[in-house]
Amino acid sequence: MLVLALSDAHIPDRAVDLPSKFKKLLSIPDKISQVAVLGNSSNSSEFLKFVTDITPNVHIVRGEFDRATIPAIHTDKVPVVKTPGQERTIKSNRVELPMNAVITQGEFRIGCCSGYTVVPKNDPVSLLTLARQLDVDILLWGGTYNVEAYTLEGKFFINPGSCTGAFNTDWPVFSDILGNTDVKKEETKTDDSSSKSKDAKNGPDHLYVSDLDINGANVPSFCLLDIQGSTCTLYIYLYVDGEVKVDKVIFEKQR
Repeated sequence: MLVLALSDAHIPDRAVDLPSKFKKLLSIPDKISQVAVLGNSSNSSEFLKFVTDITPNVHIVRGEFDRATIPAIHTDKVPVVKTPGQERTIKSNRVELPMNAVITQGEFRIGCCSGYTVVPKNDPVSLLTLARQLDVDILLWGGTYNVEAYTLEGKFFINPGSCTGAFNTDWPVFSDILGNTDVKKEETKTDDSSSKSKDAKNGPDHLYVSDLDINGANVPSFCLLDIQGSTCTLYIYLYVDGEVKVDKVIFEKQR
């Protein structure tokens, strides 16, 4: 079953809409079982309706530019999301957005957060601490506007980037391409460039898109997680120069 991760749409403040090719890919019915929206994406009712039309199982967490509650697009379809110690509730036709959420797919527990409450921002150790607090195998987080995936101490960390390519005011993130032993990376699309890797001696084992230089640029992107039992296959979609590029990452849950 597929889990879709979207983040940082910033519609209509910083972007008009998702790329049309993204919307076409995501409009195939009965393919995606759950959607995780990782903050800064709740100010457009049209965007929320598009997401809930993909599947009724939509899980939205609060970003730094989101309001505390949002209107319920489909009152009869909006799910209750279990979070540590509380549940999302519908009151007066509005949905309260939690800071964090935990969803289950296959043998995986998947944590969701916007990332702006993580201090220092985007810090792997702080994200690992949050993953332990939520007791999850995979942590999805947003707020950096750059796609990223890595493993650390047997957990899988995924940032889908901005689904619209919205600008941000942070310093550009410059990063090396690092390989690792726990995650297998296989390019599935369109470029003849060979992947580049080097051994990571310390810290998290990072994975970045091998054939695209996106450092310092906000490229529209999203992630699909295909979960079968204890195997998670991550598909990273990027919209570059009018074309959709796809990378594939495989993560095996440790027994």
